[in-house]
Amino acid sequence: MGKVFTHDQQVRFSHCDPAGIVYFPEFFDMSHAALEDWFTHGLGHPHAEMITERRVGTPTVSIHCDFHKPFRIGEVLHFEIRVLRMGHSSLTLHYSGKKDGVEHLAITQTVCFLDLDTGHAIPIPEDFRPSIAKYLVEAPPGA
Repeated sequence: MGKVFTHDQQVRFSHCDPAGIVYFPEFFDMSHAALEDWFTHGLGHPHAEMITERRVGTPTVSIHCDFHKPFRIGEVLHFEIRVLRMGHSSLTLHYSGKKDGVEHLAITQTVCFLDLDTGHAIPIPEDFRPSIAKYLVEAPPGA
């Protein structure tokens, strides 16, 4: 099994609807914060430098979320990030959003690597591949 990157975020007033429950689009913003921290702290490639110096972005190609239980203001969202697939120029990531060890949501997201100056997809940078591979989930038996 590959490494798991963990990221905790407190649910804030700004994330919630009037009932004090996280408004569902906010989870995508929260998962992006986890992604930025994964690049910076998990992979050792600061996200801000990727964008400002290397001019490499990672836009979302597809995203899907299953909501199992609500999160409420004041609770802590514990994200676990795993890599499901590493392709030539894209990654498929899985985020498990938990509270007290119980999964409340699951996000599957595919991002591609993009040259921000040309707007074209580029191969995953070679210096990223070894650190990304450490988070790659092994294929299940029989796959």
